[in-house]
Amino acid sequence: MASAAKSRQAKTQQSDASRRAASLHAAQREAARSRMAQRRRQQLKQQVQQRMRTFESLLPGLPETGGVALPRWDFAPLKRLARSRLLWALLAALAIAGGLTAWFALDERWYIYREDVHFNGLSYLEAEELWRLSAIDGWQVFWIDADEVSRRLRQNPYVAEARVHIAPLAARVTVDITEVRPVALWVTDEGTRWLREDGLALPPRGATPPGLLQILDGPADATLAGAPRGSAIDPAVLRSAQALANRLPGVSPLRYNALVGLNFRLPNSPYWVYWGDGDEVEAKLENLAAAELLLASGRAQGSVIDLRFERPYIK
Repeated sequence: MASAAKSRQAKTQQSDASRRAASLHAAQREAARSRMAQRRRQQLKQQVQQRMRTFESLLPGLPETGGVALPRWDFAPLKRLARSRLLWALLAALAIAGGLTAWFALDERWYIYREDVHFNGLSYLEAEELWRLSAIDGWQVFWIDADEVSRRLRQNPYVAEARVHIAPLAARVTVDITEVRPVALWVTDEGTRWLREDGLALPPRGATPPGLLQILDGPADATLAGAPRGSAIDPAVLRSAQALANRLPGVSPLRYNALVGLNFRLPNSPYWVYWGDGDEVEAKLENLAAAELLLASGRAQGSVIDLRFERPYIK
């Protein structure tokens, strides 16, 4: 039994030694880990300090303490501006102007429609055709250009003049129209045309004024060069015919053909006159008077007085 007790005692001692050895190894491992963690913290601290020194070197004007100098703002001018009456008056004016602009832009009362436009001076033209030509339907009244509207209306060949009056605050447009009145009639095989002062030929509209000069030209030989036949008379022919009618009342109707130009029977005489195309009215009238003297005195005989040349010819 003494032997068994000694054996247990020996085992107990051996177990205690093993535990002490294991505890020692654990303490050594823990100390090693602590030393490694401390070294890592020291390295990290050195890295941070190095980076801070690099960052600080990039900032100008750092104080010796290493802090960053922040700018100081002076708000005194802003405070004085906020107390300025002129500023608040300007802001109020801008607000009012903005409100008025929005009102003018959005309110329907400032837009022009058919009932807002009135045409004066019409006898044979229709207001609706002029309204369509004006091209202002749905326009904001402040954007309408009176001169441009007048130009568009004059594109109608029967409009001699168009005066456009815009009343912005009333949102009304008034147009005074002067209709074309013919200065002569061009009688061709295609029908009778009104002649404007510039020679443009138009189909009659409304009543034709009485007593107009007539130019009889069946094949429309007096057509302006380059224009469609019968669309416009040569302005030189028209001017010459008007001057002739003014100086010799009663010569109407005048005739025209491609061979001799304007021609007519001399009023109150049996003579036929070849007038031609030219504008030299005074010279031709002098030649006509000279030819009449020759015929009246018997020094010349014939039935035709040709005035197309520098000197008159009687044949």
